Amino acid sequence: MSLIKTEDSKKWINALVALAAFLVGFITIRFVTQMGEWFDLEAKIGQFELFAQGVGVVAGLITFLVVIKNSKASTLLNEVYAELVKVIWPEKDSVVRATVGIVIGIVFLSGLFVGVDFIFRKILELLY
Repeated sequence: MSLIKTEDSKKWINALVALAAFLVGFITIRFVTQMGEWFDLEAKIGQFELFAQGVGVVAGLITFLVVIKNSKASTLLNEVYAELVKVIWPEKDSVVRATVGIVIGIVFLSGLFVGVDFIFRKILELLY
């Protein structure tokens, strides 16, 4: 059973691009703020915080528009979405069983390593 549907492709692609644009904007704001601290731009530019946020918003909008308007990027994202629709997601019960099995295996191996470490430590205490 697939969690996503073929007809929802435009919505999900736009959401992904919007998220990427938001991240670009946030990183740009942080970068400009850091540059302001390093080069003391707060004293040189009035309302520097507003300036930094404006630069971040513009960078995010430009990123969004460039990716959406680029035909190669749109084609690639549509192909990726088409492949993602084909994915068969596992059932909840099989995921839970696999997770429990992995946890039991890790606990067993951890206990084995602790036991071997304890034995070697006691042997070394007897020798030294």
